[in-house]
Amino acid sequence: MRKNGLVPKPVEMKEFPSDKSCFLNREIGVRMGGFEPWCLLAFLQRTGRTLIAGREDITLIREGSAGEEGYRLKVTDKGISIFAAAEKGVIYALTTLAWLLDGEEVEACEITDEPKYAHRGLSMDCARHFFTAPEVKKVIEEISLAKMNVFHWHLTDDQGWRIESRRFPQLHETGGAHYTQEEIKDICEYAKVRGVEIIPEIDMPGHVSSLLAAVPEYSCSGKNVNLAKTGGIYPVILCAGNDRTYQFLDELFEEMCTLFPGTRFHTGGDEAPKKEWKICPCCQKKMTDMGFDNYGQLQGYFANQVSKLLKKRGKTAIYWNETLQSGMQQTDVQAQYWTLQHRDSMEVFADQGGSWIYSDMFELYFDYPYSMTNLKKVYSTVPHLGERQMGKENGLLGMEAAVWAEHITDNVRLENLLFPRIYALAEILWSGQGDYMEFEERLKKISEIKYMVRLHIRSVSGGIQAARSGKEKLFAT
Repeated sequence: MRKNGLVPKPVEMKEFPSDKSCFLNREIGVRMGGFEPWCLLAFLQRTGRTLIAGREDITLIREGSAGEEGYRLKVTDKGISIFAAAEKGVIYALTTLAWLLDGEEVEACEITDEPKYAHRGLSMDCARHFFTAPEVKKVIEEISLAKMNVFHWHLTDDQGWRIESRRFPQLHETGGAHYTQEEIKDICEYAKVRGVEIIPEIDMPGHVSSLLAAVPEYSCSGKNVNLAKTGGIYPVILCAGNDRTYQFLDELFEEMCTLFPGTRFHTGGDEAPKKEWKICPCCQKKMTDMGFDNYGQLQGYFANQVSKLLKKRGKTAIYWNETLQSGMQQTDVQAQYWTLQHRDSMEVFADQGGSWIYSDMFELYFDYPYSMTNLKKVYSTVPHLGERQMGKENGLLGMEAAVWAEHITDNVRLENLLFPRIYALAEILWSGQGDYMEFEERLKKISEIKYMVRLHIRSVSGGIQAARSGKEKLFAT
């Protein structure tokens, strides 16, 4: 029974007699109940269904008691009803329905479901190695089928600048392969109909070799900079003391923010060496003017200026947790924890009411081999800072896996590292940890479907299509 193969496991599921099934033809009618039609799109594409008028095979009912992503799915021999408070709830209900659909049959059941955590994410590095737009869409499709709702898109680093800029075209012209603005907008729309928020990341003040290769005048020295050829931490960073740096960033964000409709924007802040700041006249003057006595405070000043630029455009800034070392961050930004090295400032931020995301490198970095971070270790992850367990009461929004691409050169290697680990994270974020052996059994039961999801979806001209013959049907019997 497909109900026994759902990942993540629903919060509550009732099964009815096996002779009570619903049948969905290839042409279906949907009573929308006031919901926007775009929330149906992913289901139609995944299952090869088309809409027709005059029938009500699926009825959508707005029910305010459910959270934004919660839903109730009821399947009987008379039809299918979905109760939700918002379009995202409908999307997740239909995602569950797509997994349950066995050809044209769905066995009768009732599922009440909602996520444990609001932030259920994957960070994907497309700067160190460039993945094409169809490859990015494929990963978004796969994580959305597991009810993950955040795609954190690492788009710039020392090795490449991956966003077309019409205001500063030298950025993408110097920075190598990139996504056009049309591709970015298309991917954002593609993600939206799957319930996935795109969070772009433009890393700064460090990891900016690709930026400074195009506009070296915004470093402390103004000297020419080359694109990095390998991974590592590079010493040339943005000048935090020169007001022209912030004027440039203001213009850059004016353009970049229009490409991404979400309300959050990641600006890195990790691994920023201060060697150049220590000998830069502009940075020295800024330190004196502001009364700073350490260079962590200067980075805090930089981060706060960037936050203001984003805030005036309706975006909340997210930083890696090194930025908190200055002690200057306000709680209207968000932090992403990845390294135990800066645990103390992370705890202070959380205790002061700050919102944050857990991405501990030893538990949730999926570019690490399975010998370091296996499936059971991911499933057993409990957010913690040192010995202190953390939860929503400590400002925790959720968790996010990361896959860094210094040593990943193709999408086959990428997917081998992501799956099945992403399913373990998806389950503990949605329904919480259960019995690990039972979780493994459910993974085995959906192995054939997983195989088809991973290997036989192809992105074409702005949509996802399953191949139409034999085992290449996405949800074949």
